[in-house]
Amino acid sequence: MTYGVLRCKLYGNTYRIAGVGYMEKNVSGKRPNFFWVDYIRAVTIFGVVLIHVAADVITEWGVIPAGRWWSANLYDSLVRGCVPVFIMLSGALLLPVQESLGDFFRKRFNRVFIPFVTWTVLYLIWKKVFYQHDLGFTRSLHLALGGGVWFHLWFIYLLVGLYLAAPVFRVFMLHATRLQAAYLLGIWFVISSALPFLDKLSRILGWPGISMDLPVPIAQGFIGYFILGAFLMKYAHKEWVRWAGVVWMACLSISFFGTGWLAMRSGEFQTVFYDNLAPNIVFYCASFFILAKFLVTSKEDRIPQPVKDLIIYLSKASLGIYLIHPMVIDVLDKGRLGVVLKPSAGHPTLIIPAITLLVYFVSFVIVRIIQRIPYLKRVV
Repeated sequence: MTYGVLRCKLYGNTYRIAGVGYMEKNVSGKRPNFFWVDYIRAVTIFGVVLIHVAADVITEWGVIPAGRWWSANLYDSLVRGCVPVFIMLSGALLLPVQESLGDFFRKRFNRVFIPFVTWTVLYLIWKKVFYQHDLGFTRSLHLALGGGVWFHLWFIYLLVGLYLAAPVFRVFMLHATRLQAAYLLGIWFVISSALPFLDKLSRILGWPGISMDLPVPIAQGFIGYFILGAFLMKYAHKEWVRWAGVVWMACLSISFFGTGWLAMRSGEFQTVFYDNLAPNIVFYCASFFILAKFLVTSKEDRIPQPVKDLIIYLSKASLGIYLIHPMVIDVLDKGRLGVVLKPSAGHPTLIIPAITLLVYFVSFVIVRIIQRIPYLKRVV
């Protein structure tokens, strides 16, 4: 390690903390809790709900008044990258830990597989009852295996894939030098972010496509966020906060103005600057991670305990909120309880955050109720 090492005891277990918080776990199998982690979970799951609420407005470029569209664009730009941040958080918390394969997969089975199967079945039932009355077992099985049950469940498939690779990357992050880890992240950024982004953007603008057929399997897709989370957990410094704030604002501006510019130029809504792997989103996520880690930690003692308790409760319910909130949105959007409430009901500046808060709160309450029921609590 290039930084000082501190050995400390947390919750009865000894941890070796290098730099600013990278944990090498002892044989006890437990991990300390960080409030900033709870904060990130609570905030980002709210962002996910907001993105899904705003979707009906942001896709209506040229249909709704421009002012309304720009309001939705601002909200959407503010919370872009929520899913990648979740992945970074998983990498930051899982990759530093050393444990047996049996222990690792047993925990992942309980925390992810059981909720995944349960909610896949529930959404298949929902689809059959409200949308596809002729949906049979064979078609349901195809949808479940192919990830086509409901739009948001793709994230769980992604988590499963990352978890399968996690034991290998644990070894890498344990033994890799800072330069080696940065090298892998650099390759990932070029192959999976920069080049695809330039290719998509150039095609929209009518320029010759910029494509490069150079497959690097180890640096494809969202695996880079998994590694990035562990990298920042291990090497980030509080001195980076000022620059992280500048980068965060710059990336937010790029998402906001870039999306609007492309919509005006092409005559339709374009998602290039919203893409989870776009360069501006990569830096947005990294800077947000750094800001949350150090600023929340520095201000933690000033946060009233009731507020901290609420954030922790929201954090613990984050997976459940993610899984259930599309049902809540669907109920409101289709008026299944006799009242229709959708973003088009008013000006997006007010209606989008209002509906988001309502969906977030209702989803949280439902999850909290489920969490208090024996056996059922395992599904959230």
